[in-house]
Amino acid sequence: MSSKFAVAAIALWLLTAAAAAVFFVRGDTTPASDGRVAILLAPVERDFVLAEMRSMLVSLQQITQALAREDRAGVIKAARAAGSRDGKEMSFGLMASLPLDFKQAGMAMHSAFGDLANSAERSESVRALNAQLARNIDACVECHRIYRIDPAR
Repeated sequence: MSSKFAVAAIALWLLTAAAAAVFFVRGDTTPASDGRVAILLAPVERDFVLAEMRSMLVSLQQITQALAREDRAGVIKAARAAGSRDGKEMSFGLMASLPLDFKQAGMAMHSAFGDLANSAERSESVRALNAQLARNIDACVECHRIYRIDPAR
């Protein structure tokens, strides 16, 4: 009898782990009316993600202005601000709600800002820095083309 109980417990554990893994990859999403994928978030999680996006937009503006002035220190400061996120401030619930591709894109975006700061520190040309910035903006546009953030129901 105890071996049947152990097998049932293991099977239940495996089923739970598989469901958690699927949810971690898929997140809490649904098809949106505009053809994108709606990521469904609780109000505090939605506020966090949108604030993070606004912060990146401010950094993009500051980097663009600094590049126009050929102000490397300004580029470095703004790029480091956007690149310095380590995800520790994200709740487990938020991490579980975001689809894997979105999480990967967010981490890559923060890393790309760090790379831009490093390039500016290495005194790469303004033209090269602008090209890197354009790739960052391309990634923003691509993500917004695919996803939108909706309140959870």
